[in-house]
Amino acid sequence: MQEWTEDRCNLDIDIIALPGWSDATSKISLLMGDETQRPDIIWWWNMEADYTKWVDAGLLMDVSPYMKKYTNMVDYYNSVDPGVMFYASGDNGIYRIPGDVAEPACETLWIRKDWLDNLGLAVPTTLDELDELKEIHGKQVEDYQKYLEEYNK
Repeated sequence: MQEWTEDRCNLDIDIIALPGWSDATSKISLLMGDETQRPDIIWWWNMEADYTKWVDAGLLMDVSPYMKKYTNMVDYYNSVDPGVMFYASGDNGIYRIPGDVAEPACETLWIRKDWLDNLGLAVPTTLDELDELKEIHGKQVEDYQKYLEEYNK
């Protein structure tokens, strides 16, 4: 996807991998504070105080003109959750595009029916049955990892 986007849009993308959730906000704050390393695009979360400081300092761009020009973006968000654009907007513009919009395929538990069928298992209907599936899957992953370790020796 990175190469496709770079070719299609004539871009040079450097993806910065962030540390775990607990250290990521610190890393983003450090990057935003350093003019030479400040990213052009950030996947932002749970940093409302920092975000407000960045807006006030003029570090973020108002994207509302793009929202007006490319109405399909706003139409999409409104079709999923009409309130989502309200939360992305501020008094003096829109400085963030919503990311984690709940939709049928977002943050949903999926269990492959063919996997259940292969093991002769029924679709779980209780949390206890789901917990049993978790244990079965975990055991399969462990077994597969052991197989790979032996195979790669």
